[in-house]
Amino acid sequence: MLRFASLSKTFRAALVAMTLLTAGCGSSLSSQQAGSGVVKIDPKLLLASITAAIQQPATQISRALAGWEWSGFISNFGTLLTSVNYTLDMQKITYQSTGADGQIHNMTGLLILPRSVLGSKPSVPILMYQHGTEPFRTYSPSRFLAHMDRPADYPEVMVAAAIASTGYAVAMADYEGMGDNTSIQPYVHGATLARQVIDMLRASRDRIGGTAGNSSSPCSWNSQLFLMGYSEGGYVTMTTTRELQLNHAAEFTVTASAPLSGPHDLSGVMRGIILSNNTFKAPYFLPFLLTSYNYASGGVLFNPASVMANNYNTTIPPLFDGNTPSDKISEAMGMGFSPVNLIVPNSVLTALFVTQLAVNTSPEVAFLKQNDSYRSLLNVNAAWVPAVPIRMYHHRNDDLVPYGNSQVAFDAFSTAGAKNHALRGPGVELVEELVSLNISPSDPVKTVHFGAAFPELSDGWNWLNGFKN
Repeated sequence: MLRFASLSKTFRAALVAMTLLTAGCGSSLSSQQAGSGVVKIDPKLLLASITAAIQQPATQISRALAGWEWSGFISNFGTLLTSVNYTLDMQKITYQSTGADGQIHNMTGLLILPRSVLGSKPSVPILMYQHGTEPFRTYSPSRFLAHMDRPADYPEVMVAAAIASTGYAVAMADYEGMGDNTSIQPYVHGATLARQVIDMLRASRDRIGGTAGNSSSPCSWNSQLFLMGYSEGGYVTMTTTRELQLNHAAEFTVTASAPLSGPHDLSGVMRGIILSNNTFKAPYFLPFLLTSYNYASGGVLFNPASVMANNYNTTIPPLFDGNTPSDKISEAMGMGFSPVNLIVPNSVLTALFVTQLAVNTSPEVAFLKQNDSYRSLLNVNAAWVPAVPIRMYHHRNDDLVPYGNSQVAFDAFSTAGAKNHALRGPGVELVEELVSLNISPSDPVKTVHFGAAFPELSDGWNWLNGFKN
């Protein structure tokens, strides 16, 4: 990651220029103003601010986000932001959806719309972009509007903005427990997250005005619908694609879907990580899952108070209130960054729960199976059969979300008859991400998983873009 000793003149100039492009906010951009209306952004100036932000000293980069390899963003997405065809309208969307508790919640997300510099109203596709694992509410997509001076804190929003600048309406749901919602986050709870993304899709479609457009929208919708996401976002992309195909086909038709490096096989590959006695660079995922599934099961399963060992069961669960970054949660589990001390995730669990989780017929394993993204909603022993083009990308050496997740999903789909046999036709493909990475196994911050993110997102989007009308 490139770093300089101080903020550059380019960064300050970009912020001033972005301020002057903000609609209805006069000559200054406050956090409150940015979060409540449409913010107009010149993509070229956004690129300048990103470039300057990633050149700050290491002390200015959040440790929780330091694993993102920004050189990969510049090489894969930088040129997209130099477009002369569109500027961007960014706005927070507030909508209602059902939480994992079955109740209706107010939720938020970020909508990025392209505005033609020629003054015409383009008809564009909608891309639903699902963000990856994030316990810290400040890093929710919609919160970028209140922190525009820190673009490096929002790597996936920057990807979404780059894609939007080529002529896409890009929508990002914050998810329950993120953005303005203060509930518990339903981390990798497939059915809940799919519902929330689809409701964000509806809210975004209505804000645009659908295929007809409306007077306040800079674009209309051309009826094409794409989905993409990385890590947890890849998982949510898969479950949302499933939900749209099986239960909302009369309302939406998915053009193509790119679920990237997702933990699709929770009951198999990811359970294996939990049961393993190997160290892991992001152990916080385990109590995150416990907290989520305890909430989603109504307190019946995965209760951290009983499945986590003494001391951990009182100190760690409160950290999932949306106010603690992931690295701090890992530290609370015993992980050290300086000096380095990698830990075994299940070291915070009781021996009894580890034993229970190893039983294939246990209620906990059954719950995990219900949330495997490739399984049928009606029969967990079978795969659903995608009727739309799906391409999974995954790095073979992924050290946080193993490649086996995508391989298991692909094999299940293939067995069910969904293998892709025709160019741009319905079915599933699995492509290995080939970017070369030199990551030390002992580095507590740098991982193959995050090192591969920008190249993989670029590959996924370029494949989707091949379907664009």
